[in-house]
Amino acid sequence: MAAVLGISVPLEWLLFLLGAVVPIYIAFGLVGLTGFREITRYEAHGSFYYRLNPATKILALFLVAFSMSSAGLYLGLLATTVILASYATLSDGARKLWLGILFTIAVVWSTVWGSVADRLSFIINNGLFGNLGGFFYADLERLVAADFAVTGVFLLALILVMTSTPSAVVRALRRIRFPNPLTFSLVVGMKSVPALLDAINSTVKVQFMRGFGTRGTRWLAPLYTIPAILLALIPALILVLRGARNTAISTGTRAFGAYKTRTYLVQPPFGLADIFVLVLAVGFLVSSILS
Repeated sequence: MAAVLGISVPLEWLLFLLGAVVPIYIAFGLVGLTGFREITRYEAHGSFYYRLNPATKILALFLVAFSMSSAGLYLGLLATTVILASYATLSDGARKLWLGILFTIAVVWSTVWGSVADRLSFIINNGLFGNLGGFFYADLERLVAADFAVTGVFLLALILVMTSTPSAVVRALRRIRFPNPLTFSLVVGMKSVPALLDAINSTVKVQFMRGFGTRGTRWLAPLYTIPAILLALIPALILVLRGARNTAISTGTRAFGAYKTRTYLVQPPFGLADIFVLVLAVGFLVSSILS
C-alpha cells in the first residue's frame, strides 16, 4: 500500500498538468483569438435571439443566473445543453455552436481534473483497497453541477453580447433605471473587448511572422501563444486607449447622461417571443427552487 500511495504524488502532478494543458490547447489551439473575437462581438442577423427585446435578454440572464445557484446537476445540465444548442440559431450558427462546445469542455475539464488530482491519494487508498464513500461522489456531483451552472450563465451572457448592439443595451438599461455609470462601463466593455482582441490578434500574428516560436515544434504552438499574448498586451492596450478620446467625444456629442430620460427613433419591439422567453426563465427558476 505504501508503494502505491507513494506513486500518488507524481500522478497528482501529472493529472494537474493534464487538466491545465488541455484547456490551454482548446483555448489557443482550437478556439484561438479569432474565435474569442467572434463570440464577443455583435453580428447582424434575423433569427430568434436578434428579434428579442434587449431588456428581455437581460432579465432572462438574471433569472437564469439566480436559478443556477440552486439548480441540481441534471437540471443545470439540461439548461446548459438547451442554451448551448440554441447557438445553432445565431449568425454562422455551426461555427458558434462549435465554439460554445469547446468553451464548455474547457471549463468542465479543467475543474474536474483539478479536483481529481487533489483527491488522488484518497482515491488510491479507498478506491483500490476499500470504498470511496457516498460523500465523495456527492462532492464530485456538486462540483460538476457548479461547472455547468457557471458555464450556462456565461453562454447566455455571450448570447446577449452577440445578438444586441451596444445602443440597444443602453436603451434597455435606461428603461429599467440602471445606473448611468454602470451602463456606460458595460457598453464601453462591449465595444472595447472586441477591439482589444483584434489588436492582440494582429500583434501576435506579427510576432509569429517575424519568427517568434520557430524553434519549437508544431504541437507547442498553442503554448507559444501565451507568451506572445503577454508581449502583445502593452501595444494592444496603447491602440485601444487611443480610441478612448473618440469614445469621450462620441458620448459628449450625444449628450450621454445630460437628461434622465431619452427619446429614440426606433423603439425595441416586445412580442410573443419575449413573453415565451420570460415564461421559460421563470419556469426554470421555479423548477430550480422546488428541486
